[in-house]
Amino acid sequence: MVAPLKLLGRKPLSMRRFIPALAAVALALSAGQAKADLIGYEQPLVRLGVGGYNVLHADKDAIFRGEYQFGTSLFYVHPLVGTEINTAGGTYTYFGIGLDIPVTDHIYIVPTGAFGYWSRGDGKNLGSHDEFRTGAEFDWRFNDGSRVGVSFHHISNDGITQRNPGVEEALLTYSIPLGKMFP
Repeated sequence: MVAPLKLLGRKPLSMRRFIPALAAVALALSAGQAKADLIGYEQPLVRLGVGGYNVLHADKDAIFRGEYQFGTSLFYVHPLVGTEINTAGGTYTYFGIGLDIPVTDHIYIVPTGAFGYWSRGDGKNLGSHDEFRTGAEFDWRFNDGSRVGVSFHHISNDGITQRNPGVEEALLTYSIPLGKMFP
């Protein structure tokens, strides 16, 4: 049996701890070479959407979305900001992250998570002004970089208040690439 490895007089380093530590060191040493892959740049996108709000319940409304996805990414994760307005007068302004996953040259899956400020208007009471949004978009990317897609998201306050009914929204989206003039 091999004796446990001790580093700097500390507790023995078991194989259970040694393998992840070795992997972390290897990743750190190779990060310089992989920097181009870790921090990337694609064209930023303006994403416009229209669809249904509260689609899984009886009191539905129409919804309109405008979103900006930054071009700079870290591990394919892009920051994003946006706002949504529904026909009951509710607005949701948010910031978050999206992961651009290319399945093929033209098909992308974009899971997103965001946090934002909700104003009810005459619509559904979500229980708080602080709301979270999670979901995904499925896009077809054209050769010019524009995209058309469908998205499904859930908005709720994640139980930070006693009232937390949540809403679901389904939208058709069109994304416009802005070129390299924006971050």
